[in-house]
Amino acid sequence: MAKITYTHKKNARSKSLKISVSGTGEVILTTPPFTPKFLADRFIQTNSHWIELQKRKIASVQKNIVTDTSVVIFGKKYQRQDVFSKEIPLGIHIQGDTILHNSALSLELNSAEELTKSYHTNIDRFLKRTAQSYILPRTKTLAKKMDTTYEAITLKEQKTRWGSCSSKGNLNFNWRLAHFEPPIIDYVIIHELAHRTHMDHSGKFWSLVERFDPEYRIKRGWLKRNGLSLS
Repeated sequence: MAKITYTHKKNARSKSLKISVSGTGEVILTTPPFTPKFLADRFIQTNSHWIELQKRKIASVQKNIVTDTSVVIFGKKYQRQDVFSKEIPLGIHIQGDTILHNSALSLELNSAEELTKSYHTNIDRFLKRTAQSYILPRTKTLAKKMDTTYEAITLKEQKTRWGSCSSKGNLNFNWRLAHFEPPIIDYVIIHELAHRTHMDHSGKFWSLVERFDPEYRIKRGWLKRNGLSLS
């Protein structure tokens, strides 16, 4: 088996060696501060089969979320249909189980490759707007319920995170959360809002999360299987 490239992070609070695989396929090894490189390399190679299995799982899940012919939004799969109509706005529209892609490109005069490129561009724009329309008001509602506050909310396509909370109270969410069912998104929001009270992952932090999401363990595991993480 080929040598596995990985990122080595040393954490003063780590008591053991831990491997994770990000949504981009990056292998991350977290160890105590004075772990020698040869031991880190050996641990990676010993767990190479598990690492490759996780990479394949992530690739399989992500491959099915957005394809050239379909997209998953809020947990439901919609099939793509290209249209060229002046009666509806350009872009993406949901109609039943179908994603209508109304493109400025003529269906007859443009290649399938050009139409597909336009489709992916418009899908990304649609997902960003969809995520914003759900996450912003939902965060406000949950913050009030949790009796906490926050500063600004930023949505972007983060490579390794579904969400994060800064020490200044700014919240960041991955707009690709729009692919998932609302209860999963709510867990991410609750997780980050809980950091407004506890800026760590202590027992008190998880108790607070559990108070507002009793099934957080199930959702946490589901997100881990989909490759990215929370902070």
